[in-house]
Amino acid sequence: MTVSDVERGPRDADSNAAGAGVGPEAGTKAGTSRRGHGPRTETQKAVAMVLAMTAGLSLILALFVSIAVNSGPNGVRLAVAGPAPAVEQIKAGVAQAGGADALDVTVVSDEAAARAALEDRSVDGAIVIGPNGPALLTASAGSPAITQMLTVAAAHLGDQASAGPAVVDVVPLPTGDARGVGLPSGSFPMIIAGLALGAGAALALRNRWVILGTVVGGAMTIAISFAGILSWMGVAGGHFWDEFSAISLTITASALVVAGLVRLMGAAGVGVGALLLVIVGNPLSGIATSPRLLPAPWGQFGQWLPTGAGGTLLRTVAYFPGASVWAPLLILLGWAVLGGLMVLLFDHGKSATAHRHEAIAAG
Repeated sequence: MTVSDVERGPRDADSNAAGAGVGPEAGTKAGTSRRGHGPRTETQKAVAMVLAMTAGLSLILALFVSIAVNSGPNGVRLAVAGPAPAVEQIKAGVAQAGGADALDVTVVSDEAAARAALEDRSVDGAIVIGPNGPALLTASAGSPAITQMLTVAAAHLGDQASAGPAVVDVVPLPTGDARGVGLPSGSFPMIIAGLALGAGAALALRNRWVILGTVVGGAMTIAISFAGILSWMGVAGGHFWDEFSAISLTITASALVVAGLVRLMGAAGVGVGALLLVIVGNPLSGIATSPRLLPAPWGQFGQWLPTGAGGTLLRTVAYFPGASVWAPLLILLGWAVLGGLMVLLFDHGKSATAHRHEAIAAG
């Protein structure tokens, strides 16, 4: 062994130790890494998760209970036509029976105006005082619950007989769904379809344009099937292509929002989408009864979500072909544009891969 070999040995040993990561600095890093994932840190994460879930679920519980216990007429629109003294008597009776905010009374010129207002969904019911006495005009296709409520309330107005005024259903429900439960039951699967389509497309596909095409094409395919089933079961109003368009747009908007959230947040976006569309959106939509039977401001707020706007759009095109659909249409288009932009602008999978590569390079 030469002198040079002896001198080179310790340096090589130090070099090998450093390369193997067993030097003092490497040991400190390893210890820090182990401490960062130790039982104490895991316990802290678990406690934070449980507290966050408790807070979130408690808010949802409070929302649901508040809606349930405070539900009732809130701005139900009632048209009144007849002689001025009778109209004033009805308005006073309505205010006394239901409270100031229960019914929103509008005076119209005659029965024809009242019928027109019911057909274009600008009112929910009407009381007309004619030569043969009072008559209650309803639109059960708009809300069977409101029709029932107005029928009961009208029997106690003024000095009318105990049997109440004659009831005329201006926009009745289809014969295949006399109880009015078919359309609300059919509206909920539209939202589930949007949730499933958006999550599946964003999780299974990477190309943003393919995702958009899959959502739009899938929504139209599902809508054809859904509209056909509603027509076959006698629930629809006989306007197939209008109903297909409403279902297609609702599914598209819902699916794009979910797909955009997945592209932004990863798999967690599915949960946020379910929260928006189902857990919060469904009870606030008023599909089963009416948004005007929910406490303020939840009934109005629900109409700004895809679930509420979609249900209102479908009911309107199915049963009220002459009514305006601009409000729910624009709301759904707005959600669709927002979701589409998120799909185009974000890619959570690519970002996560880049972060991993950066971490590996830094290590």
